[in-house]
Amino acid sequence: MAKNATLNVKIEPEIVRGLKELARKQGRTMGDMVREAVVSCYQPHLSGLNQSQRRALQAYQGGYISLGKLAGAMGMHILEMREWLNDHGIGQNSCYGEEDVPNA
Repeated sequence: MAKNATLNVKIEPEIVRGLKELARKQGRTMGDMVREAVVSCYQPHLSGLNQSQRRALQAYQGGYISLGKLAGAMGMHILEMREWLNDHGIGQNSCYGEEDVPNA
C-alpha cells in the first residue's frame, strides 16, 4: 500500500482565494485540485520523450492527430503504440460503439 507524503507549498494569497472559490463551485477540496494539478504536470514516464514526441502525444490526447500519426512521430508501429499507451495509462481515442461489433 502506497503512503502519502506531505508537501508544503507557499503561493500568493490571490491564487489561494481563486482556488478556494473554484473548489467551492466544483464541490471539491482545494487539496484535491492541487494534487490533480501536480499529477497532470509531473509525468516522469514521459521524461524520455523529446519535445516533438511530447507535442505529438499532446496533439493525440487532444484529438488533433490520429493514432497512426502519433505512432509515426514516436517511431513505432501502430500496435506498438497501442501497447505503449496502455503501459503508460494513456487513454486511446477510439470511436466505436456496440453497433459496430457485428461489422468488425
